[in-house]
Amino acid sequence: MRYLLGLLAATLPLTIHADSWFGLPPDCWAKPRNYHELNRDDPWKKNVTITRINAKKPRPGVYSPNRGYFFVIEGKGRPDAKITVYAEKNHVIEIRFTALHAMTETRWINEKLLYMRPWWGKIAATDIIYDVEKEMVIHTESVMDGSIAFQQYRESCPKQGCECIKKKQ
Repeated sequence: MRYLLGLLAATLPLTIHADSWFGLPPDCWAKPRNYHELNRDDPWKKNVTITRINAKKPRPGVYSPNRGYFFVIEGKGRPDAKITVYAEKNHVIEIRFTALHAMTETRWINEKLLYMRPWWGKIAATDIIYDVEKEMVIHTESVMDGSIAFQQYRESCPKQGCECIKKKQ
């Protein structure tokens, strides 16, 4: 019994730590970085529309590795952007973003998967992976810019004490 209590006491801080940060907390970071959260109230669901459009093949943009599919970006930021995807079909897919701060990354992951990172403000973004053959979003994940968290931990940890920055006596 004493062994189990000791084991529980030793792992409790790890459990609490794991629930608050995926990895080390900001006081342990060497520099600010992005981090990922669960998709709580992720704005992509209300700010992204995906539509099948009967249209001619657009002028080629960024080709996928198979050199058959491509995407074209119109606008990369405030307040809107549109990505048109051609995947050797008699229609195109339009992915429209509204309430957008910036579209910092759009690239092919492989022959058929398109990766997009729209920023909804200075801190919050979403990683979206779209399968152009199945015509569906197959993965989303919230992204947060950790600059403010890094700064706040660096300022408060010497006073309060944290995992990597200990309290100054």
